[in-house]
Amino acid sequence: MQTVGRDAERAALADLITSGGALVIEGDPGIGKTALLDAAVDDARREGFRVLRCSGLQNASPAGFEALHELLHPVLPLVDALPPKQRSALLVAFAMEDGPAPDRLVVSLAALGLLEEAAGERPVFVAVEDAQWVDPSSVAVLGFVAKRLSQAHLVLVATSRAPDEILVVPRLVLGPVDADAAEAILDDVAGDLPAVARSRILSEAGGNPLALRELAAALREHGPDRIGLESRLPTTKRLERAFLDRVADLPERSRRLLLLAAASDDADLQDVMAAARTLDIGVGDLEPLESTGLISVSGTSVRFRHPLVRSAVEGAATASEWTNAHLALAGVVPDRGRAAWHRASATLERDESVAAELDEAADRARRRGAQPEAVRAYQRAAALSTDVDRRARRLALAAETARSTGMSTEAVALLEHAEAIATEPETVADVAATRLNLSLQVGIPGHSRVELAALSAVLSRRPEDSDRRVKILWGAAIAARGRMASAADQRELAAELDSIPTSNPLKTVGLALLHPPDRADELRAQLPALMPALASDPHGLVTLAVAAEARHDLDTALAAWTRSYERFHEQGETADQTQSLRGRAGMQLLLGRLREGLTDAEYAVRMARDTGQPMMAAMAHATVARANALLGDVGEAQRALDEFHELAGVGPLAVASADARWAAGLIALGEHRYRDALVELTYVTVHPARALWAIADRTEAAVRAGRPDMVLDDLRRAETAASTSSYLTALTARSRALLADDESGFRTAVEAAEASDSTIELARTHLLYGEWLRRKRRPVDARSHLGEALRRFDVIGARTFAERAAAELRAAGEAPVRADAAGSAGRKSLTPQELQVAQLAAQGLSNKEIADRVYLSHRTVSTHLYRAYPKLGIAGRAQLAAALADR
Repeated sequence: MQTVGRDAERAALADLITSGGALVIEGDPGIGKTALLDAAVDDARREGFRVLRCSGLQNASPAGFEALHELLHPVLPLVDALPPKQRSALLVAFAMEDGPAPDRLVVSLAALGLLEEAAGERPVFVAVEDAQWVDPSSVAVLGFVAKRLSQAHLVLVATSRAPDEILVVPRLVLGPVDADAAEAILDDVAGDLPAVARSRILSEAGGNPLALRELAAALREHGPDRIGLESRLPTTKRLERAFLDRVADLPERSRRLLLLAAASDDADLQDVMAAARTLDIGVGDLEPLESTGLISVSGTSVRFRHPLVRSAVEGAATASEWTNAHLALAGVVPDRGRAAWHRASATLERDESVAAELDEAADRARRRGAQPEAVRAYQRAAALSTDVDRRARRLALAAETARSTGMSTEAVALLEHAEAIATEPETVADVAATRLNLSLQVGIPGHSRVELAALSAVLSRRPEDSDRRVKILWGAAIAARGRMASAADQRELAAELDSIPTSNPLKTVGLALLHPPDRADELRAQLPALMPALASDPHGLVTLAVAAEARHDLDTALAAWTRSYERFHEQGETADQTQSLRGRAGMQLLLGRLREGLTDAEYAVRMARDTGQPMMAAMAHATVARANALLGDVGEAQRALDEFHELAGVGPLAVASADARWAAGLIALGEHRYRDALVELTYVTVHPARALWAIADRTEAAVRAGRPDMVLDDLRRAETAASTSSYLTALTARSRALLADDESGFRTAVEAAEASDSTIELARTHLLYGEWLRRKRRPVDARSHLGEALRRFDVIGARTFAERAAAELRAAGEAPVRADAAGSAGRKSLTPQELQVAQLAAQGLSNKEIADRVYLSHRTVSTHLYRAYPKLGIAGRAQLAAALADR
């Protein structure tokens, strides 16, 4: 294939083949994308690469993963080398194995892992033609893979007509060839054209190589009138006209055969010819199509000379011709889903039987993890529905499916359509649940308390809907908690929820979230006992964790976050794991497990990005910022805050805003900017639990800034809430000690901190007590508290606090002794992901088991361990447990 005038582009692709990575060749139809891709494929083969290839097809049936299967089919014999969950996910996606619906992230990891396995044998070049038409499930996987090709022996090059939001990789934009190249192309195809015609073609083609070739050929065959050189059509339209001129000269049955090929959804020659026979068209009618070069036949596939030929044929067909073509194909294709789509394409009016077939196609797509295709099928089924309730139900299914796979924009549009027509209580309740989840995930407005109460009233008419009422009002409680509803609204929701006669544990959880003051102690005492009842319900466990946080029961919250994460993981619900990871990270930080908290929070960020959850990513970034602020890594904390603010437009919940302000306040506190710290920490009060958890930090900032009056009211509220929380008791005792400036207060604070099980709060209390003693000119008494603080800070990795304790210890006349500085430094030098992988390996998990646990390819796991060993000063896996033991 010629690539005249593309020397610079050829050189860029040659560099990519040498270095590895991904690239999208972008440009208009006919500009030479495929020619350049073919040239790169030839170059790669000469360098010893194995080439894997797939193409997008116009009108492809939305079954899902077709292009990915085409691409990976040659290397599927290597699938057994993948971690078990990834292997199973890929085979279920390809309908080669039965199993639970696979998550797209796991399918993506499996595809990446399979390519890495293949590249372990010989370098791999992935060629993706016409990415704009690749099925959505495949292109999402390819986008994931393309961003992770860091090895020189893996290359991905795709072609696309327009900027693509999923393949977010470097782009090579092809413009028109220059005048010399255009002249050379025209010389090659029509060197003997008259000067006037030649000049006009050069002008009209605008440097488009396909236009130069096709307009020259059409001019020689038909003359200027037939190809429109005297008109001012866009290049694409002019090319379509040139192709249609060839179609017009074909025999009538060959034209009908060409339309069948255009209507075919997978370019399968056997299907096309089977449909043709039902229309009295035979193999002999194929010959004129091949001889004109409009199509080519290879094995059992039929390919158009250029996609513009297909679009020209489609555009010229009448509605009845198009309908007949699809009906003929629907009658012969063996796959029920594809047959349903052909019937849908042939249906111009509402038809419940076709809608029901599309329902089945959507269900099959969901079972294979092809959620975007399921959304499209439900949506088309809704459009064909003859009954408004069925239409609403299908739109509700489409909206929830879109939400669950990160298609937020589509989910909102479908949701609004469903809400406008839904009347059946079950559908209305499901739609309300989808709106709730979207409000928490991407920040759209949730239902008002009045709307939810009205819905609850509708459901109350049927006793069998009591659990559905609980779920609606439980969801309202979550939303009220997250968006800080007024006290009056929360009281009314609590009364409505309390009126439902049911033993559903979610009722208790919802009430605990809504703060009914007369039942606070009773509800807090009931929360730990709900764990067994909710053990198999990860969503219920999430809410239990939030309710436990609201009641400052850190142990129950940590246990519920952990169990919900484990259940989501077991069920393959990767998007929902993100919230559990972020929640667990927050509890780890409160208890002083800073590195573990950072690991969870960083993992949550990665998962949120990979699963398309911008709000959850913002929340996780805020937690990352707080973790790094406590660890003393101000640069990383500030970077995480910057990431948070970039995502702040998605409408973060109060908890995220509070965490971000808390992190900023901790940074300022560590840098002795006490007034700034006080301002930032005052904003933490937008979230009630965070406001109390940050009370000691805020009190310290207020005292240092000379404004103790600013915390007195909040401290009294915290002391009231602390009656059943050892953690809050430790914070309020330290706050009172700072305000009172007397030794008895500090002694009480140390005792309270020792009972709280929070390493960091105990260490910080010792630090403040030691500082107070030194200022009172009691350096000998100060040393024991400062030394204890330093030891604990070193163990948990709180660098800024440790340096402050060490400086105070020196000022008290004692040389600081750092806790196993070399070993601690090694552990601290690990990235969060390296630490996570190393900890799992230390527990005895294999690389494949780790890969399934943390959503990495097993080769990436191996790389993380390879980098971790020298940082820890060890030679291999057997020494990990000792190297990672707390010092």
